[in-house]
Amino acid sequence: MKKRNLLAIFCALALGAAMGCMAACTGGNDPGGNDPGGNDPGGNDPGGNEPGETVEYGLPAAERGHYINNSDLLDDGGTRWLLYTTNETAGEEDNVIALRKGTFEEGEGKGWKYGEENIVLRGGEDGWDEYIGSASIVKGTFELGGTDYSWLMAYCGTSQADETQFEIGLAVAQSPDGTWTKVGTAPVVTFDTAALGAPETSVGCYAPSLVNYTKESGIRLFYSYADQYGHFAKFVDIDASDLDAPVVSGEAMVPTEGEIAGGDQVPMFPNADFAYDADNGVFYAVKDYSPVPSMEPQFAARIQLLSIDEEELYTTDIGEGWSSIRTWDNTDTPDGMYERLYGASIVSDAYGHTDSATGAEIIYNVCELEVDNEDYLFTQNLMTFEVSYQ
Repeated sequence: MKKRNLLAIFCALALGAAMGCMAACTGGNDPGGNDPGGNDPGGNDPGGNEPGETVEYGLPAAERGHYINNSDLLDDGGTRWLLYTTNETAGEEDNVIALRKGTFEEGEGKGWKYGEENIVLRGGEDGWDEYIGSASIVKGTFELGGTDYSWLMAYCGTSQADETQFEIGLAVAQSPDGTWTKVGTAPVVTFDTAALGAPETSVGCYAPSLVNYTKESGIRLFYSYADQYGHFAKFVDIDASDLDAPVVSGEAMVPTEGEIAGGDQVPMFPNADFAYDADNGVFYAVKDYSPVPSMEPQFAARIQLLSIDEEELYTTDIGEGWSSIRTWDNTDTPDGMYERLYGASIVSDAYGHTDSATGAEIIYNVCELEVDNEDYLFTQNLMTFEVSYQ
């Protein structure tokens, strides 16, 4: 994005909606399993493999004049792939999708070490996706143009310079750090401004979250949908085996029944990320709290982790709905120093699964306030929590 930040757009429009309305990872010492990941976003460690070399362990920190947000973190058999949104030019808001490869090093004070940033996707010049938002990737079996691919990306983009009317497209690659090829010239999930309650000032379809529920080509694409009524979650199922002719189901609304934290008259589900436990038939989600603070930046000040039985996604006869696992606010950040935490994601395997997991690792964003730093957008960085389901 070249004009404004998607998070700011999301929150500003949310406030005006009729119903109101986003370190190193170590084991937690808190009895509840909560670990803020240290006081230093990026988890710098002075150790090194060569004299004088500084090795950084833990989540990477943005360089000066840059930001990191909208993360997606997958563990692919001992290799981690960290996908996120950043700005390509220092001091500008020209969003691109970037990726880093993580490897684990044993030893005291060590851990996950992430490599150099690799820009893997840019907006299309004068295309429907000229302004890029966030993205999500999964492993699987896909074919496009007679070529086999092992990775699928869903990303949101728009042709609108004011970053409204987001839609969602697909891309494929043979490796996450390889070359990504966009699928076709049109989005797979569109936003219809002619629909009831969907004016041109709506954010549209954003925050894609992929789950490969068959671990082959059966994809569930979750996303956030924002119109004048608020921010909710939807999903479509995609047979992505032949991406020259993908089979896309009709959209379904994610239920809002249950223990959803929020201060709106109607429960909302903004800026969510999803993961699937196939062994137990459960979906997990982490979402932003709404409404958001009025003070800049208008990003969420809380996040919530929830679970729901898989069968309740497919019926209008909802039982218990969502069960709350944990809500975090600024008091859970290092020394309580960050008043904004938002844009969280659940660390999953390469297919978006967390099968038989006994807990979750949550990656989230922090940001300084405008009153403390007028360049607050460029203070966005990642931190981590760990939580036990027990």
